[in-house]
Amino acid sequence: MKITMHRTATHKLPLLVLSLALFGCGSSSKDSPSTGGTEPDAPSNPLASMFSPLAGDDTEGESSAFNSDALKGLGCGWVAASDADNANIAFPDKAARYWVALVPMTPGNRLRIDGVYPNARYFSYNSYDFALRPTDAIADRDIVPQAGSGNPFSDRSATHGGNYTAYLNFGAAPEPRAPNSFYSGSVGVGPAQIPNGLLVPIIYRTYVATNKLQTGDVALPVLTLETTTGQSIGSLPTCSEPFLPSGGGLFPKSGLNALINEADYPNQLALPAPTAVYPPITRPFYGLPDTFTNIVKDQLGLSNQASSLPELPATGGGGFLSNVHNDYTTSGFARRYGNLFLLRAKAPSFRSQSGVGFGQEQMRYWSICQNEFVTQRYTDCSADFETVLDAEGYFTVAVSDLAERPAFATREQGITWLPWGAYPDGLLLYRQMLVDDNFKQAIKRVPKGTDINEVMGEYAPQTTYCRPEIFDQPKLTPKQRFDACLADQNENPAAASPLPSAP
Repeated sequence: MKITMHRTATHKLPLLVLSLALFGCGSSSKDSPSTGGTEPDAPSNPLASMFSPLAGDDTEGESSAFNSDALKGLGCGWVAASDADNANIAFPDKAARYWVALVPMTPGNRLRIDGVYPNARYFSYNSYDFALRPTDAIADRDIVPQAGSGNPFSDRSATHGGNYTAYLNFGAAPEPRAPNSFYSGSVGVGPAQIPNGLLVPIIYRTYVATNKLQTGDVALPVLTLETTTGQSIGSLPTCSEPFLPSGGGLFPKSGLNALINEADYPNQLALPAPTAVYPPITRPFYGLPDTFTNIVKDQLGLSNQASSLPELPATGGGGFLSNVHNDYTTSGFARRYGNLFLLRAKAPSFRSQSGVGFGQEQMRYWSICQNEFVTQRYTDCSADFETVLDAEGYFTVAVSDLAERPAFATREQGITWLPWGAYPDGLLLYRQMLVDDNFKQAIKRVPKGTDINEVMGEYAPQTTYCRPEIFDQPKLTPKQRFDACLADQNENPAAASPLPSAP
């Protein structure tokens, strides 16, 4: 079934806007992190919980989301969570879940985080400034457990379910850092540094975690405001599900992402996309100023003159709520250059990969996601364990509309396929997490202004457009298929038109 961009995007927009505008929490969870917890029950109507304290009918052993702390204005600890349909923003990963808290921080106070090590590949806490740049972070492996517990992310003999306590401290990180702590940090304003805002966003991430909410079979961490001497100010209630994206259970699942994935964009209406050039370019992500500067240079044809152009003042790395522990490359592409896009690179090893010992992996995790730049949403992602490798240890990713998926774009042929979605442009984002110090060909090793191929070598992503008749030649290996497409792109540049084709 073909669905136009107009039909797909508009009828779901009101629900999306409403979901993103609302801010609060659902009902409280029965499980506390100190007990390990279980998968939370389905959220009840938050409007009912609002009146339960007045009615005096709280279930024994269960505190209302609107308890005394909530009435002080603290609200739920985790006020928002990522979701493929309603809260698919800031270039998330399908294999991850993101929980957001807004922490009122003042000098002399801190946030205490009481949690349980989840059954997951990775978890962390990041703090952010007003420009959505990370200011500090702490990774799972660096969080020392409570007495009697073990940390399964640093100790292969430990299992999930042990307890830990971490802290978000107000201000810049000192030397040495306090144990189990990360910091709200400071914000660069020209040459000056000012403390981060009084309301500090933090994100709790889990990757490749068990159960449908990706909590890793444990309750969400409990958040408590306290003084730096440990005197409690008040707890932020743990809700069974953050208010976003489902409104605490008020809104049904929209299925928006599935509609976008299945859409066949009308090619004759394709509009120029600012993130794409021909031939395609793959760059590391360094930060927002660098990203927008490259977009302008590309569209003005100034990319080759970058050394002669003035540099923007440094305003800090990151952006788009990026993760301190991740590094990224981006590859922009557009329908006006072709309806089939390929990316190929040698695959680094990852934790839990067959034949790779604990702590011997080149990185904790990697993935490829197909995104759209303006909406910042993904259509689909392929995590490391989902991505097919060929006999040479390389992965090849093909992106197209579902209706135009090539016959040989299958796992059986050594190809990982991702849906383009109902967009004129695409942005393949390659993510690498917690790289081992001995792996020298990682994204993070590429200095700004250096060709990625010089550093990453065979691990550097290579990209090309491809005509379906070239791709679908029989009896080709993934490398031969990619090389044939690349050769065709280089030999037939006139096939790419910078302007939309006529209807």
